[in-house]
Order: sequence, then structure tokens, then C-alpha cells
Amino acid sequence: MQQIPVKTDEHLRELIDYKDISFPLETWDDLYTSFPDYTLNCHWHDAFEFGTVVKGELDFYTEETCLRMKKGDCIFVNCNVLHMAKQVNPGEPAEMIGVGFPPSLFPDGSIFHKYFQPVMNMQLQGFCTEASDLHGINIARFIEDICRIPDDVYGYELQALSLSSRLWLETLAYISEKNHSFLIKETPPHHGAMVRQMISYIQEHFAESITIRDLTEHAHVSRSECFRSFHRYTGKKPMEYINEYRLLQAAGLLRETNLSISEIGSFCGFCSSSYFGKLFREKYGISPLEYRKGLLPTFDCP
Repeated sequence: MQQIPVKTDEHLRELIDYKDISFPLETWDDLYTSFPDYTLNCHWHDAFEFGTVVKGELDFYTEETCLRMKKGDCIFVNCNVLHMAKQVNPGEPAEMIGVGFPPSLFPDGSIFHKYFQPVMNMQLQGFCTEASDLHGINIARFIEDICRIPDDVYGYELQALSLSSRLWLETLAYISEKNHSFLIKETPPHHGAMVRQMISYIQEHFAESITIRDLTEHAHVSRSECFRSFHRYTGKKPMEYINEYRLLQAAGLLRETNLSISEIGSFCGFCSSSYFGKLFREKYGISPLEYRKGLLPTFDCP
């Protein structure tokens, strides 16, 4: 199975390819076995995001918070919030369907200012509803209904807009009923920007020797804050994240180029072929050569 990460720019902003830029609404069906390391990589966007788990379990990260999500649970992610997700059990495929749309889907007027801007202005990362929650049940149903509309059917935009409005109204009802007690931990905006800076630096310089000092100087943070921030936002230590990003790039080169394994290891910043091979096997369960031959681990779907 081809493994494709989320496409982002150098600032980790997702490059969303809307089918119709004049009607910016996106739906998706993410099977996590199709992502490198079963992980939806760290990113953000200016769209509201809704998702519901239809199979397996996920650890969903929004800024500092990690939420364990099971089948039927729903997630809402506010605009401009750094987030990622990972399949909990490699042997149990996880799947999430979702809907995303930017505020510009709704005209800038009284409706936008009354119903959308207040949520955008909150120090709100998002929320998660359990499968048994009544609002969560309705949110999941609206997500599923939007995803089921054929995008080539006449009236698609009107149907999708109607259901998106109902989805948003259910979101506002949940916020109002919970009286903000559901809010995921508020985080000063500069924390997210700081992590984006360090991750962007890693993505730009992964082929070079990177030290913790390089990261702290680039983001203007202390060593301890560097470690704390990486753990909050990614669940990993900085060097662990660096090596995993290098392995991700190496896996892509193994699939897409004829470079030798030693050349790929060197290009991706590993000090030796043996060290590259050791980390690759620990991560993927097979050697780089086996990976190149397409001998990927497979799992039986229930």
C-alpha cells in the first residue's frame, strides 16, 4: 500500500487541494495504514475540522493535549491549531472520516460574525465527544451524511452547505451546553509558533547534523522548554522526532529512487549505513532492502 503523508508547506500549514476553490469544502477518508508510521503528520490549516472514528483507535494530538479516540468518537479542531494523530495499535487498522471547511465558506456578514467568529476568537483548540454523547451522535451523523454526497450530483453544494450549517449548529449547541468546561487546555499562541519553528527547522535541515542547541537557538527557547514542547505536541523527544522524520524521508527515497541504501542513509542525515539500517528495522520491522522490494507488513482488517 502506498504511504502518503499530509502535504504541508515549510510552516507545517496543510496544502489543501479543494475540488472547487469557489466552494472550499473538503471530505476525506483516512485509513491510517496508508500513512507512514501509521501517523497523520503534524500540521495546521485555516479550516475548521471535524472527524469521526469509524474503525480502530487513535491518539489525536491538538497542541498540548492527547486524546484517545475510539469508534464513534468525534473530534473538532479549531482554525490554526497544530494537530496530528496516530493509530494506537499497528495490528488493528484505524480509520477516520472527516469534513473540513474554512470560515470563508460562509459569507462575511452578520451570520459569520454571529455564529463563527466567536469560536475563532476563543482560546479553544477543539473538543472530543464520546460515542454515547447525544451531540456527538448528531455530529457523527452529519459528517457521515456530508461524506456520502456524490460530488458530481446536481445540487451537491446546496446539500453540503445545508448539512454543514446543521453540523455547525450542533457544535454551537455542544459548546453552549458544556459551558466551556469541555475546553481542551488553553495554550499561549506563542507555544504553537515555537514548535512550528523547530519542526520547520528539522524539515529544512534533516540531512545535516542537528543538535538540541540548533533547535533552541532557532526558536529562542531553553533546552528544557525544547524538550517539554516536543513532548506536549508530538509525544516524542526532539532527537526521536528528528530520526523518525529522517526515516520517513528515507522510506520515500527507497520507494521512488534508485539511489543505493548507503546513499539514502547518508542523504537523510544518518552517520552510517549500519545505524540507518538498525533504526529503519526498529521502526518498520523490516530492512531498507526489504522495504524497497515492497515487503511491507500487512494486517488483516476485522
